[in-house]
Amino acid sequence: MNITLLEKWYEKNHLKDFNKAKEFLEDIHQLIEKENMSDLDEVSLEELDHIIHYLVITEQNSVPHFVILMRYFKMMSMHEHFIQLTKYTGGLGVIESILTKLSKVVDKERAHAIISDVSIPVLGTPLDEMASFAKFFIELLESELNETELKRVLADNHHQIPKEAFMQEKIYYEAAPTLAYYLKDLHDRKVAELTKHYEENRVWFEQHITLEVIDYVKQNQEVMSAVLKDDALYITKIPYDTKAFLQAKTKEEESYYLCHCPFAREVLKDNPFKISANWCYCSGGFTKFPFDVIFDTDLPIEMLSSALRHDGACRFKIDLSSIPYKK
Repeated sequence: MNITLLEKWYEKNHLKDFNKAKEFLEDIHQLIEKENMSDLDEVSLEELDHIIHYLVITEQNSVPHFVILMRYFKMMSMHEHFIQLTKYTGGLGVIESILTKLSKVVDKERAHAIISDVSIPVLGTPLDEMASFAKFFIELLESELNETELKRVLADNHHQIPKEAFMQEKIYYEAAPTLAYYLKDLHDRKVAELTKHYEENRVWFEQHITLEVIDYVKQNQEVMSAVLKDDALYITKIPYDTKAFLQAKTKEEESYYLCHCPFAREVLKDNPFKISANWCYCSGGFTKFPFDVIFDTDLPIEMLSSALRHDGACRFKIDLSSIPYKK
């Protein structure tokens, strides 16, 4: 473990609380020595999962502690370990947001009855247990809500991304002569973004970027943008791990590397049970949110294909027939 290098990295990136990071990592180092694990610079993914379990049982599973580990692995260019941590943090606040939306969609009595049955997993919960929770949760919602209510509850901005994050895209759209022109420009910019990450050997969100990944995105404007057809947007989500997705040998592998959801994707690995594809309307809410911001409305969305159904793609349709847009 290289504390000296970390201190310099904190200084270079103008980050605060280095002493807290040092204290926390020294505690982790003591665990590593006690358990005869590899040094943090060489720890395996299985050992990292053990460290996370230790944080849970010692009630140190806080967001700041996960951030410290993520910063350390980022500094050391240990991309796989950084990505492993994002599998745990990717669902932060999502269930709480869904339950908040539930209270707005149905009356208080119904909402309370549903919420009282839900125990939200803590940060660091083993990934297979997250999948078990997702199965329970979607089945509970399906049993208590009709189809319209279910979609309204799930298809929202449950990652709580601020609207400001997409205001620049709204400006790009307003400056474009047509929506189709904007979508083509958006796709070109996203391909350029991936290319820059490839050239600089940097992780893009949770994945490695290769030339094959760039080519995959280039070949389909629906990926990282959308295609406009008959007053509807068609969007295909980029796989969670595009490199592995492209190399998958089976439908199960393909579906696993396709799925972004930290609550559901582990069920695709071993198939111990199935999770209803209605759960993917949560992903639909994430997918449509930039366009909700651009058009300043809550757009309807339809799931066309899903990793949870082994369809080979996560694809959605956003209906624009009821709103004005640049044609």
